[in-house]
Amino acid sequence: MKWNNTIDTMKVIFLDFDGVLNTDAYQANLRHAGNQGWDDYGQLFDPEAVGNLKKILDAVPDVRIVVESSWKAEGLDYLRLMWKERNLPGEIYDVTPDIFNEEILSIDLSVPNNIRKVEGIGKGREISAWLKRHGEAESQYVILDDMADFSGELERNHIRVSQDIGITLDDAMKAISFLKS
Repeated sequence: MKWNNTIDTMKVIFLDFDGVLNTDAYQANLRHAGNQGWDDYGQLFDPEAVGNLKKILDAVPDVRIVVESSWKAEGLDYLRLMWKERNLPGEIYDVTPDIFNEEILSIDLSVPNNIRKVEGIGKGREISAWLKRHGEAESQYVILDDMADFSGELERNHIRVSQDIGITLDDAMKAISFLKS
């Protein structure tokens, strides 16, 4: 979109759920308290991590959430309904496409660490494909994910979140700073 001879930049958060909003520590606390930790949509999200996501959305109100989590397999409408029923901040704009290729098929999944490698390859390619489809040059983005398997430009835009505690205030401040720069 042009405005006064400049191109408006689309601001995007590529958001993973497991390890980012759905944290190991929160699930352990729920189990310890005798709570199930689930609802009709799956594991409950950590309120503190959700609160830190809200801080980003409040500080950068024009940012769009694009889900790059495996939860996207449920479909965009399902995720939007979950988001609304759980009263989560902001709105889900889109999901990354599903990409599966020969490189992923060649990885030996009997080696435990290779499962994470496959996820990283897929997520990186899916984010790249989404950016190409939606105007890479006009996009300013961060990736909030607990995985480290991103490369190149994606690695520079990646904020690695601790799967134990999810999005921290420090992670939120980094994302805000990056999206506002």
